[in-house]
Amino acid sequence: MKEVINEYNVVPLPVTMNEQPGRFYLNSDVPVVVNASQEVKNIASSLSTTVLDVAGIKLKPGGELHENVPTIVFDSIPGMEKEAYKLSVTPQQIKITASTPNGFYYGLQTLYQLLPVAIYSKERARNAEWSVPCVEIEDTPAFRYRGAMLDVCRHFASIDYIKKFIDVLAVHKMNTFHWHLTDDQGWRIEIKKYPKLTEIGSQRSETMVDYFYTHYPFKYDGKPHGGYYTQEEIKEVVAYAQSKYITVIPEIELPGHALAAIASYPELSCTPDSTYEVCKLWGVFDQVFCPTDTFFQFMEGVMDEVVELFPSSYIHIGGDEVHYGNQSWFTDPEIQNFIKEKKLVDEKGLEHYYLRRAADIVASKGKTMIGWDEIIDAGISPRKAVVMWWRHDRQHQLVKALENGYRVILTPRRPMYADFTQFGAHKVGRQWAGYNTIENLYNFPEPISHLMKGYENQVMGMQMSLWTERVADFKRLDFMVFPRLIALAEAA
Repeated sequence: MKEVINEYNVVPLPVTMNEQPGRFYLNSDVPVVVNASQEVKNIASSLSTTVLDVAGIKLKPGGELHENVPTIVFDSIPGMEKEAYKLSVTPQQIKITASTPNGFYYGLQTLYQLLPVAIYSKERARNAEWSVPCVEIEDTPAFRYRGAMLDVCRHFASIDYIKKFIDVLAVHKMNTFHWHLTDDQGWRIEIKKYPKLTEIGSQRSETMVDYFYTHYPFKYDGKPHGGYYTQEEIKEVVAYAQSKYITVIPEIELPGHALAAIASYPELSCTPDSTYEVCKLWGVFDQVFCPTDTFFQFMEGVMDEVVELFPSSYIHIGGDEVHYGNQSWFTDPEIQNFIKEKKLVDEKGLEHYYLRRAADIVASKGKTMIGWDEIIDAGISPRKAVVMWWRHDRQHQLVKALENGYRVILTPRRPMYADFTQFGAHKVGRQWAGYNTIENLYNFPEPISHLMKGYENQVMGMQMSLWTERVADFKRLDFMVFPRLIALAEAA
């Protein structure tokens, strides 16, 4: 038999990994022994199914440990952290140890990475050496939140692609998929109480070419663009993610980034007699939801359906980039009276009132609100909100959030936005604030660690965010995301 050289291509790198001589060989005489819950038995069963499908090797189910019989063992012990695991491989035994199914699942992902790469094939592999290098591994994540956000509003992504994206997150032990579902350029989630959101709001007539002022007058591609996810499709994605220990957090934008909803229901705007269209431009716009009973009833109705679809403890409400310069907030007598009655001081106070009401509505559904870092100034109780810090050039907002007691998720656009180019030679992607290199992702959050000193328990974790204005197809999407997403997995 040709000697196989031990290789240890485990990503992200475990906390400790001690390489050992020798290998464990898979064959049909190897039993799988599970000393754990039924859920862990299901995880072990998935290993057996994968090995059978790809390698053609039928591992023996169940049974007990026998001396001198090479065995795969899943062994539950109390006291380990939720996502921690140990993996021990000797010539006689593969043993995954954990306290929770999450830990066993991540231990299995490491085992897959130690097997030949053909284990990820969708069909029977030929000529692979089905063995595992001996090793002792102990691993636990640095952060409890390890996420990626995908914007499907600017360009729609199929269910098949979403599942593929989730697969890659799972392989790299990331545990959160943030799904940006509503914006000016498209409403992508079916809400049965408000059918026009998808009948009208999910379709735009055409799309801007390039960025603002690349062409003036603006150029459009003349191609309709649209799509949305039915509630059954969303349930399918959520269940698929749950099977891989990934939480799906939906984002329903308010009070800005609202044109797709306003085009569907103009009465949600401050000028309900106007006609709107789903936005075909990129940018930030003045059309925002109007603070009326009509809007808050709308939000209640939308959230009632959203919370039924997503078991996540969190609902993201956006809360960023609220521009209302041309809206009638400044001139409408009813709005101005509302500001005075509520003692909100000015229009910015009205924006903050919105966000506080949103936090209360989300809390009333048994969930916690997440918002972009603009929400810090709204006076929301830290018990009701989590902050996503995205404005890298406003480090004072991060400090303020921590000092005010908020839990924080780090997703600063430098270096966490995948819509920025990675190198100067790249032709597609944002460049105005520099490049987001893989090195900067690997090194994060070290450059800002001094800002978080003493508040480490409030920093939930990190997230890469991909906005898709210039990402119109899956090949381009993959190019923008990888390998930077894998660098983030290492950092987190």
